[in-house]
Amino acid sequence: MGQETMEAAYWKKLWILFFTFARIAALVVGGGLAILPVVEETFSRRNKWLTQEELLEMTALAQTIPGIIACNAAVYVGMKIAGIGGMIAAALGVCFPSVTIILVIAAFFPHLEPSNPYVLGAFAGVRACITGLILVTAYRFAKKTLTGRFEVIAAILALLLLLMKINPVYVILGAMPLGVVYAFWHKARGDAPLGEEDPK
Repeated sequence: MGQETMEAAYWKKLWILFFTFARIAALVVGGGLAILPVVEETFSRRNKWLTQEELLEMTALAQTIPGIIACNAAVYVGMKIAGIGGMIAAALGVCFPSVTIILVIAAFFPHLEPSNPYVLGAFAGVRACITGLILVTAYRFAKKTLTGRFEVIAAILALLLLLMKINPVYVILGAMPLGVVYAFWHKARGDAPLGEEDPK
């Protein structure tokens, strides 16, 4: 009975991974950071399968590694939650709606104009809504991450560089050695290792 329960829980995880990333691919317009609110709500806040730290790690890796951000995120999340099976389920989920929608449009709406005012209006509303969701998610991440002067300074520098239109990949890669230097300095002072400080 225990084995059957574990198998049922595993298949439930695979279904949630597939369905969630299929929903992201079908409904979330804008890609990139637009997927964060849905991923956070489903896998961190509701099911408690990912921590905030793992979500931040996913965000950094998904933007740094070549490829489509949503697909990179799906592979990372699927692997973290359910291993190889989870990775496959999430990857299939993120690809399925896009392929299906393109096939349907090509087959039944070959003359649909992207400049159609109703289509443009729908996308404008969705983009505005997603912007609000991203801001809420960023606020939650900030409360968890910006706990010291180094983190605050690094975040401000990153914001300035991005406003200067520096590629986000270079900003993330540049932050890594800074973080390593800070960790060595932190350790040399005799402080507790990063991530192990006593909670305040």
